[in-house]
Parts: sequence; C-alpha cells; structure tokens
Amino acid sequence: MLVNADNLPHEVRYTKTDAVISAIGATLLIVSEMLGALVAFAWAVGSMLGLSETPIVIFVCVMSVPGLVLSLTLTRRILRVEHSLRDSGNF
Repeated sequence: MLVNADNLPHEVRYTKTDAVISAIGATLLIVSEMLGALVAFAWAVGSMLGLSETPIVIFVCVMSVPGLVLSLTLTRRILRVEHSLRDSGNF
C-alpha cells in the first residue's frame, strides 16, 4: 500500500489532557508492578521460612505498608511534575 507523504502530519501535538492521561497510566503501571513484586517477595520469604498461611498473610500486609507509602510518594511526585509542566506552558 502506497502512502502519500503529503497527507501525513508534519508535527504531532500533545494536549495537556494527553499528558495527564499518560502520567496517570505510567503511575498505575509502576505502582501495580511495585506492589505485586512486594507481595510476591513477602510470600516467597514467608514460604521459605516455613510459615503457615496466617503468618504469611500478616507478613504480606506488613510488607505492603512501605509499598503503599512509596506508591503515594511516587504519585505525588508525578503529579507535581505534571502540574509544573502544565504551568510552564511547555506543551
């Protein structure tokens, strides 16, 4: 299939909404992977230590607290950067 080069856009413009949606998507991806890795780590360590199911669940909950704090910190940083980019008019 032949493509006419005259019909292609020469410049791609991103709106502020596109940037916010991209930031939210990146945040969700990073946070979900990080929390999943923390839960898998806690489950694996609990299993290697020979713990029964209840202590493993408690260990997973304890290990999830730092993950949630890190997730909130990351989300705040991403939103702060997004806000500063919106205010500076670099879009």
